[in-house]
Amino acid sequence: MKFFSEKLNNIKPSGIRELFAKAQGIEGVISLGIGAPDIETPKKLKEALVEAVLNNFNNYDQTPGNVQLREEIVQKYKQEYNMDYDKNNGVIVTSGGVELIYLALQAFLKKGEEVLIQDPCFLTYPRQIILAGGTPVWVKSTSDFKMDLESVKESITDKTKAIMLNFPNNPTGAMMDRNELKAIVDLAVDNDLIILSDEVYEYYVFDNKEHVHVASIGDAYHNTITINSFSKSFCVPGWRMGYGVSTPELIGPILGYHSFVVANATTPTQVALANYINSEDAKIFREKIRETFQKRRDKIVKGLNSISGIEAHNSSGSFYAYFNVSGLDMTGEEFSDFAFKKAKVVFVPGTEFGQEESQKTFLRASFGSVDEEKIEQVIERLTKLL
Repeated sequence: MKFFSEKLNNIKPSGIRELFAKAQGIEGVISLGIGAPDIETPKKLKEALVEAVLNNFNNYDQTPGNVQLREEIVQKYKQEYNMDYDKNNGVIVTSGGVELIYLALQAFLKKGEEVLIQDPCFLTYPRQIILAGGTPVWVKSTSDFKMDLESVKESITDKTKAIMLNFPNNPTGAMMDRNELKAIVDLAVDNDLIILSDEVYEYYVFDNKEHVHVASIGDAYHNTITINSFSKSFCVPGWRMGYGVSTPELIGPILGYHSFVVANATTPTQVALANYINSEDAKIFREKIRETFQKRRDKIVKGLNSISGIEAHNSSGSFYAYFNVSGLDMTGEEFSDFAFKKAKVVFVPGTEFGQEESQKTFLRASFGSVDEEKIEQVIERLTKLL
């Protein structure tokens, strides 16, 4: 068909979405596929949304985002990281975190320029880089899924424009401490790279570890665009509400694209979040969810590791368990198909997130989308099956 765009020729469809659709309507299926929390949205936040709609906050809002919400975002970063951002020129509210990533890549990448991404990484990154005319360059992970410093050094060329960081990590749950990140950040700054730091899982950190805001490291501030989202923090993925903070020099071009893509993010949801995100109820909710996810993490990692032939990485953050089935003489795709057909359990193959050779025996399990009882059922089903 002559109308088909060549832009999509090299873009692989999302296997996660395919698995999500495949599992719908099948009785007894337990899905650890899609990365969406199963916990109910805070009651006070839902009430704030209803109130915003009833009070007629239903028209267009400012393109950078609702003024009050931008003020609250600035306050959040001051309180939590002692960072100062300009509410007028340093904050943007978008339709989900993925829109912000897309806008940043479109705004800054020239055709053929390279972006360093970790192998494995969130599946959106390489696809959006290609759509923006750039080239994704895979950087190796260490054995505990941190970004390998030597691989970063070797991957930087005169075509390198940016580097993507994502900690806590999707799909592995890995984290890097401040000193480890500083080594990466210093390389990026020395080579004048844009740092795209995806920090959407900032509140879900386990074992008394602390999230590191990348822009607060060394001289990273002037090079860093921080991507964030309310989807995970307050269990509202369907609201499609993301945001970013950076310098006016980096936010400006992104804002120019944003104005012609969605004009402004949804107005009533912005108003509701502005009245909630820095409240005491929000803090209590986030801590409750963190504790819930850590208990789930403990249960699923222990359970998977109890099965001969499976080795699960002990996630330090996010709500994902990343595990290896090489001991079963299966690829991740084979195990995903096997578990779905024989045990009605959905896992995502690691090849969705990284290169075929390096990730072919890995899978991701989202424990954010199932409670402890269902995790126990998953382990029981797999134990019987194997």
